[in-house]
Amino acid sequence: MVSWLSLAVGALPIIAVADHSLVARQSNAVVTVNLDQKYQIIDGFGCSEAFQRAVQMSRLTEAQQQYALDLLFSTTNGAGLSILRNGIGSSPDMSSDHMVSIQPKSPGGPSSPPQYVWDGSDNKQLWVSQEAIKRGVKTIYADAWSAPGYMKTNGNDANGGSLCGVSGASCLSGDWRQSYANYLVQYIKYYLEANVTITHVGFLNEPELT
Repeated sequence: MVSWLSLAVGALPIIAVADHSLVARQSNAVVTVNLDQKYQIIDGFGCSEAFQRAVQMSRLTEAQQQYALDLLFSTTNGAGLSILRNGIGSSPDMSSDHMVSIQPKSPGGPSSPPQYVWDGSDNKQLWVSQEAIKRGVKTIYADAWSAPGYMKTNGNDANGGSLCGVSGASCLSGDWRQSYANYLVQYIKYYLEANVTITHVGFLNEPELT
């Protein structure tokens, strides 16, 4: 069993150090790397500042912000991560580190005119996206953990439930599939208005949970 020690300075995690006994047990291991043998193409490596982590970063001093952003995305002074994964909010508020939705309240039904709310921040993820792009990141992946609760069978953006209208999921409020698709498109449009292109979008995450 391996034990780990997590170190942090302020709100910034720095490193995890493995138990030295692991090094002793593997000291005789031989690793052979054949650069001529290719198995798959890796698009890149990345991180996420979802669930209010971007908000926490924004509360640092300017110098600390730039230091953290460089550590993540700079190809000369940091890890050079090339992918940023943002969370598409589905919650009505920020409690418990939830991500706020661009439509926190039901418009009344799936055929009602949408009532989008955009604060130009997206839980500070827009700012992190802009800073990542400045440092060379070209892949911005926006992923929804859930549809808003009013679009689901359980009325909640967590604890299971299904999108109203998918196979086996009917709701008295109606079929929300098209409304949810429009919701995701509008999210992408808001970023475009801020000169940030979302290159990839996911409409679900851990579907058994949310």
